[in-house]
Amino acid sequence: MKLGTKAEVKNQLSTLPYRKWCLLLVATVFLLFTYFLGQKNTLSDPLDLRPEVGTRGIGLGGAFIGSADDATSPLWNPAGLAALQHGNIIYDLSQGAVSFAYPIQSIGTFGINFIDLNANDRFLLKHAANPIGSFELGNNQALFSYARRLGSLQIGASTGFSRAPYYGSLWAPNYDVGLLTELNPHLAIGIRLRDIAGVNIRHTDGYVLQTFNQQLAIGAVFTPHPIIRWHNRFDIAPSHFGTSIEIGNKTIAAHVGSTFAFNDELPFQSWRVGFSLNQSGKEFNYTYLNQENLEHRHLISIGMSFNGIQNTGYTSQANKQEQKSNATGSRTIATSIPKPLIVIPEKNGASTPTSETQIETELPGQTKGEYLSVQIATEYHIDLPLMLAIIYAESNFNPLAVSKNGAAGLMQVMPATARDLGLKVPQYQDKREPTLNANIDERFDPYKNLHAGLAYFKMLLEKYKGNLTLALGAYNVGPGKVRIDGPLVSRGKQYANKVRNRARYYRENTTQMEADLKRLEAVLKSREGI
Repeated sequence: MKLGTKAEVKNQLSTLPYRKWCLLLVATVFLLFTYFLGQKNTLSDPLDLRPEVGTRGIGLGGAFIGSADDATSPLWNPAGLAALQHGNIIYDLSQGAVSFAYPIQSIGTFGINFIDLNANDRFLLKHAANPIGSFELGNNQALFSYARRLGSLQIGASTGFSRAPYYGSLWAPNYDVGLLTELNPHLAIGIRLRDIAGVNIRHTDGYVLQTFNQQLAIGAVFTPHPIIRWHNRFDIAPSHFGTSIEIGNKTIAAHVGSTFAFNDELPFQSWRVGFSLNQSGKEFNYTYLNQENLEHRHLISIGMSFNGIQNTGYTSQANKQEQKSNATGSRTIATSIPKPLIVIPEKNGASTPTSETQIETELPGQTKGEYLSVQIATEYHIDLPLMLAIIYAESNFNPLAVSKNGAAGLMQVMPATARDLGLKVPQYQDKREPTLNANIDERFDPYKNLHAGLAYFKMLLEKYKGNLTLALGAYNVGPGKVRIDGPLVSRGKQYANKVRNRARYYRENTTQMEADLKRLEAVLKSREGI
């Protein structure tokens, strides 16, 4: 049995919490699935379910369970709210639903949904020629939701009230919960449990008008390519399956889906087709439903996003001050940043300042002057093994890497930080799905990304007075979570140890360092076309 290095062992240990979450999620799915199979025969009416609302979700084959990520998320899976980085409001013209969500940093995301707000039960005009709008009198819902991230897991819950489409209907409380997680960059899964205790809606005279039974749904989204997403959803009771293929990005996407109902009350199969537009925070969604029991088959919703308030990236006050002090207004990387001393970790874990002459590292073969990356490290007075270790930990030298939080490129720079440092980055509806084009998003230009990452890391070194551990921790979790007087949060400490161990490994193994240096050099020179 071959033992790994200390860095590799630490890296394996750091993945244990993630594995525990995955095991917990699998166990939860199994237990819920087993429970509902046992309850299936006791349901009085498999169609007594709270109606699902939302043009985009319905257009995706009803498979929004595993990818909910806008203000309508609580109507499908309340955990989806945790993915929001901006305030979001959506009005579904066809179903009279208003959805509003707002994320608050470090607290979570709050959402409100009101359904069936049209006084005449039709949008604009109650006329047979009106193709938009079809819902029953008084089929109202009011939902209040909350969600937040716990590591790689998104957790959400909703509570609210529903009433039946009859005069004299009273309101009845309902409760929903949901989970979402990305198992890897190509697969995300979600679980939603609606009406946990069941809902009995009564008339003012006391008799039951309508019953909503428990409903468990499981969703999965496969992303074989950045512009191709395969949405799937399975309901245990009543047995129901939805699937949809979506092609495009956040700006424009088309989708085609189908649903299959395994009971005699609904058509066995139906299909839907539509598209979504999203430009500068304004969105438009359309879906056509080819379902024989529907009179009105056109669904339309409009919405907008505002205020990028969920700042989980690396933007610091120093960045903003530097940007304001750039009198030229240029969009190039600032080079007037004070050059702090670089710290080299000692064996006992302490840090001591060192001068530029102490960062020299002997390399076999090619001379250091021939390496573009070495020239960049020298320009920023960054220890070469340390620079390589950060890139290794962040992206493993992949210039197109995108993290689950939306960081991108070699140095995994967040959008806000990149803009503060002068890079051109669009305003994304979902920063986890950036445009992989260096001409549009300059974080995918490896040369500019490396400059930006090193410039930002130098700012952190200065902010934390040369303390390498704190600077690395802040690079990973954001300076808002790292105090100058410590202590460092667990995730930041693990990251700092990983980088320090890798840097030490490079110093002890110059052959490996040169191999990774050549990998970086190939990436930089491919960009330069040389």
